[in-house]
Amino acid sequence: MKIVKTKYILTPNRLLLNKAVAFNEKIVDIDDFKTLKRKFNGAKIFEYGDNSCLLPGFINSHVHLEFSANRATLLYGDFITWLNSVIEKREELISRCDEECIKNSLDIILKSGTTTIGAISSFGLDLLPCSNSSLKVIYFNEIIGSNPAAADMLFSDFLHRVEKSKEFKSKKFIPAVAIHSPYSVHRVLAKKAIDFAKDNSLLISTHFMESKAEREWLDNKRGDFKKFFEQFNQSIPVNRAKDFLSLFDGYPSLFAHCVWANKEELEVLKNQNHTIIHSPVSNRLLGNGVLNFDKIKDLNVAVATDGLSSNYSLNLYDELKAALFIHSYIELKRLAFDLIKSVTINAAKALRLNSGEIKIDMAADLQIVKLPNDLENLESIALHIILNNKMPKNIFIEGELHG
Repeated sequence: MKIVKTKYILTPNRLLLNKAVAFNEKIVDIDDFKTLKRKFNGAKIFEYGDNSCLLPGFINSHVHLEFSANRATLLYGDFITWLNSVIEKREELISRCDEECIKNSLDIILKSGTTTIGAISSFGLDLLPCSNSSLKVIYFNEIIGSNPAAADMLFSDFLHRVEKSKEFKSKKFIPAVAIHSPYSVHRVLAKKAIDFAKDNSLLISTHFMESKAEREWLDNKRGDFKKFFEQFNQSIPVNRAKDFLSLFDGYPSLFAHCVWANKEELEVLKNQNHTIIHSPVSNRLLGNGVLNFDKIKDLNVAVATDGLSSNYSLNLYDELKAALFIHSYIELKRLAFDLIKSVTINAAKALRLNSGEIKIDMAADLQIVKLPNDLENLESIALHIILNNKMPKNIFIEGELHG
């Protein structure tokens, strides 16, 4: 048994003062420190003193690791320009990021207070580093392909990668499925993969309405994607947005970005209990605009970093800081609390995890951070957790200390 004592505990639904938490793999009790010491005589004590705060470990629900070698290879500022640079430089970037490169990214993620990730894997090159990581990993095997003639081959390769990932399945490594996007996965192929996921009770993630180009292409068969797809001898979209969404009916899934989703699509996402994954830095760097929080206030929203192909950092504290400034029209203190919920309790809900909250019987996935010495207004505690932290003091994953 272990006991952590901090001045503050952000659950994140409540702020507790001068309480302590007893835990092993799960949280066992929350009470005052003296009571827990008597109750669990001999427990290992972690006492952090003034201005310390305990909160759940963060959950980065959407991160691409296979392009972690990128720093300035890819072109930013416009989505299609970026996408063309990904296609041109893909082999070079993959060759530059071996298992050690991916492991380094995972280590950075862990040290920055994240205890669980949703890894979007296009090629399976990150399988061993992810399965060996101290992090909890939801491993999304991604399928992509808009050519119906290649559907059988692509689906066979996808199944092979899923089955390979199942060999490493454990309580900390969970195989899942990702459908790349409605513009890049033929409806027949998407349906086969989604039906497979449903039949095997696997989580599903997808990109949806990330760019204006995607909106124009799927709606009107025009725009920047028209020229893009000409190089692949494709003249019409392989999905309509409405039809693509219907494939997920009755199966709550994760929809990344949704910056250009319209009112009707957002209503479907809400009614189907889907989650929107918001990556503000990626949206800015790829020129996709800003997700309107007012339009998605009734949906479950989780903030995530995306990958280093469209970000400069895999640290969720950096992402939360960016969100604070990008969404400047939202009252600051409320936004800060909502952002912390987005990477804890909201993300846990999306990924079907028994974590993301400091509550009895929840997994003991925890982090301890320091707050400024002059903090007096406790209504601003979430804001100052985000502003004044980058690397927590300590991290626990299922009760095991890291860092």
